Amino acid sequence: MHGTPLSLSLFWVAVVAYLAGFLAFILHMAFRRRGLSDAGVVAAMTGWPFHLGSIVARALEAGHWPLGNMYEYSTGISLILVTAFLVLALRHRMRLVGAPAMGLAVALLGLAYMLYVPPGSLVPALHSYWLTIHVTAMATSSGILTFSFLFGMLYLARRWADLRLQAHAQAAGSRGAVTPGGTPVSVGGGRSGGDPRLAAARTVVRALPNAGTLDLWSYRFVMLGFPIWSFGVICGAIWGEHAWGRYWGWDPKETFAFITWVTFAIYLHARVTYGWREARAAAITAVGFVSILFTLYAVNLWIVGLHSYAKA
Repeated sequence: MHGTPLSLSLFWVAVVAYLAGFLAFILHMAFRRRGLSDAGVVAAMTGWPFHLGSIVARALEAGHWPLGNMYEYSTGISLILVTAFLVLALRHRMRLVGAPAMGLAVALLGLAYMLYVPPGSLVPALHSYWLTIHVTAMATSSGILTFSFLFGMLYLARRWADLRLQAHAQAAGSRGAVTPGGTPVSVGGGRSGGDPRLAAARTVVRALPNAGTLDLWSYRFVMLGFPIWSFGVICGAIWGEHAWGRYWGWDPKETFAFITWVTFAIYLHARVTYGWREARAAAITAVGFVSILFTLYAVNLWIVGLHSYAKA
C-alpha cells in the first residue's frame, strides 16, 4: 500500500502556514496591531518554500511539468498569488491585501485538494513543450490579474468611506456644526459616533491608502498581467494548430479565454482613450476576475469541450 506522496505532505504544511497567515491578517484588521501583520507575512514566507517544494515534488513524482490537471493548475495559481503578495509586502511595504490574497490562496488550495488526482502520466494531447509555455503563461497571468481585482475592490471600499465621511461633514456643516442644543458636532466622532457605517468608514480610511493610489495599483497589475495573458492565448492557438490542425475553433475554453482578453482590453482602451478610471475601471476588473474563474474552472469542470481532459 502506497503512502502519502511527498508533494501532498508538503502541500498540507503550506496550507497550515497560509491559514495561520490569513487568520493573522484578519486579526490585524480587527485590532490594528503591527505585530499581527508581521506574523501574517512571516507565516506566508514560511509556507512559500513548502508550497514550491510541493510543486517541484509533484513534477518529479509525475514525470512532467506540474500543470497537467486542475489540482496542479490550482496549486500553481495559488503560488503566484502568494509570491505576488510577498513582493508587495516585502518590497513595497504593502500588507493591505494580505487578508484577501491569503484567503484566496487558501481557497484555491482547498479547491485543488477537492480536485486531487494522484501523480500520473499526461493524456496524449498534453505531451508537448507547449504545455510548459502556454499553461504557465495562463496560470501566471491569472494570478497577476487577480490583484487588479483585489485593488479595484479596495479602491471601491476607500471611495465609499470617503464619500460617507464627506457626506457626514457636509451635513454637520449645514447644521452650523452644532446640535439643536448647542453642543458642537465632531466630524470624527461626537453624536454620530454610534453610527456603525461611519465607524466602518473611519476604519477603512485608517487602514487603506488614498483611493487614487489603489486605483493606480489596480492599473499596474492589468498592465503586467494583460500582456502575459495575450501571450498565453497566442501560444494556445499555436499549440491548437499542432494538436488539432487549426489555430482557433471557438472551443468553450478558447471562447472564454478570448472573452477575458476582451474584458481587460476594454479596460485598457477605455482608461487610455476615454479616461475611465476609479469606479468604472474597478467594475471592469470585477468582470474580468469572474471571467478568469469561469475560464479556468467552469469551462473545464462543467462544459464539454476539447479542453475537458484538464479536470482529470
